[in-house]
Amino acid sequence: MNTINQLAVTLSRTLYDKDGKASQFKRHFTSLNTDATPEQLKSFKSVIEQITGEHFEKLEVIKTETIN
Repeated sequence: MNTINQLAVTLSRTLYDKDGKASQFKRHFTSLNTDATPEQLKSFKSVIEQITGEHFEKLEVIKTETIN
């Protein structure tokens, strides 16, 4: 059975400057609960959006697993 050792999340959004040039802005969170469900991670994203006032377009989940 595989065991998740670490769980991290990257939230990203696209910013446009006055000339219309796009750039990526990302926030990365590590050491999250390895038992978190996708719904809980979406809720976490919503909380971060409320705290920062930013809107993130993408939620990436990064899992580190041990394969036995």
